Amino acid sequence: MKYTPALLTDEHIHQLKEIEQHLSVTAGKELILVAYAEQPDDPEQPEHQKNHR
Repeated sequence: MKYTPALLTDEHIHQLKEIEQHLSVTAGKELILVAYAEQPDDPEQPEHQKNHR
């Protein structure tokens, strides 16, 4: 699969920052979350073939 940066609202970004902070405290390490949106490898490929990878 190919990935592109996800389009996020300000609220989504705020929520991700809160989650990131919580996970960093829990892990004891600075963590950075990156949000990607899944994109098909080949948009021309028939749908039934995409599920058999």
